[in-house]
Amino acid sequence: MKSTISFKILFIALLLVSQVSISQVKIGGKAGYSIGRITDNSDNIYTEGYESTSGVDIGVFVEYPVSELFSLQMEVLYTQRGGVRTGLQPIPTSALDGFGSVDQLNYVLSLQGKDPVTDSNPMYADFKNVSELNYIEIPVLGKLGWGDTWRWYVEAGPYIGFLVNAKQITSGSSLITLDAEGKDPLVVFNPNYDPNDPSSGPLKVPVPPQSFDAETDTNSELNTYNYGFHAGTGIIRKFAEKHEVYLGFRGSWGARTTQKNKVFGESHIGGIVFSLGYAYTFKTSDQ
Repeated sequence: MKSTISFKILFIALLLVSQVSISQVKIGGKAGYSIGRITDNSDNIYTEGYESTSGVDIGVFVEYPVSELFSLQMEVLYTQRGGVRTGLQPIPTSALDGFGSVDQLNYVLSLQGKDPVTDSNPMYADFKNVSELNYIEIPVLGKLGWGDTWRWYVEAGPYIGFLVNAKQITSGSSLITLDAEGKDPLVVFNPNYDPNDPSSGPLKVPVPPQSFDAETDTNSELNTYNYGFHAGTGIIRKFAEKHEVYLGFRGSWGARTTQKNKVFGESHIGGIVFSLGYAYTFKTSDQ
């Protein structure tokens, strides 16, 4: 239902742009510093605790002035989103290749009287986890502006975004635990154990710290498109008749969850962007 409403709003906005008959058009480009964030209100163990990451936001735009105060602006942006998480966190079963098959691991755990490992009952480790998601976004914005040489504006409108690539970068080394508190380490039977030789050590010993240095392509786990809403404000400085530069601040909110499998969360992406831009005004033949 939300998807249908969002696409209808975007279609109407594009239709309005296509129907505007005006005497001039502004074409420009911009680049900015983005602070991306991943949020999830489902309290999922895989997506909680993510903090903001920084990236770039670059693109081009076409602005159609409709009146002295109002204009329509369409953009094509390359934007970086994501988040970073540190500390004790769950390990998906797909990341347990170093322990053989999950069935073999669960067999060993059954001999120890432990519950089997699943994505809903994972093991944990202390490492750094960075999620990087890059999109091509197409916003269509309504823009209100006041002033002449110096012009202040506010803007808002829907966008659709298409996933370009996504990856998860993990780093660090850690003991593996069977609980979220880190108090129940994963153990194996000591191959050197000798009940008659105390120096051989205990019957069970913790698995040595494991490396989590890896980079994983996560494109197949995520939805290929997103949609949401942009809103922002800024100030424009006009130079001569056809040139202007601006400083803008904008926030974005993603309405669609990024994951295909809800076992791994129902995350929404968003962020804020500080950008610098330039626009050139073209007069049309109607004037």
